[in-house]
Amino acid sequence: MPKLTCLCGENINLSPIPNPQGFKLVWEPLREKLIEELITAYSSAKSEQEFEDLIYKLLYPRNPEFPQIYECSNCQRIAVFARAADSQPTVWYEPKFKGGTINSIRSLVENSQDDEKAQSTQSDYVPLNTYH
Repeated sequence: MPKLTCLCGENINLSPIPNPQGFKLVWEPLREKLIEELITAYSSAKSEQEFEDLIYKLLYPRNPEFPQIYECSNCQRIAVFARAADSQPTVWYEPKFKGGTINSIRSLVENSQDDEKAQSTQSDYVPLNTYH
């Protein structure tokens, strides 16, 4: 079971998939390229299964383009791996939170998702299940 020891001494379990302490770091120019590739995959897919296969190839390539980060649940330090397969982080960051309900990147993401769910309505959802 792969583990990473944080600078504070806490063990970060790297095994769970999806990992609640893990994040992918997507650079904005790469995000735009990914969006274009997702649109192309959707347009070219002949079936739902083919579309799903194309999505997995884009989001989980053999040579991942996205740096992997893990947040320590004890001190909230962030370990950044240049490549997901690296054995040690390239760099560590120690965030400074302003207080309030946001005390980790995970809580920031969870709060953002909760806000988004509260603002959306059923009429806003348009399924994309029409394949060519």
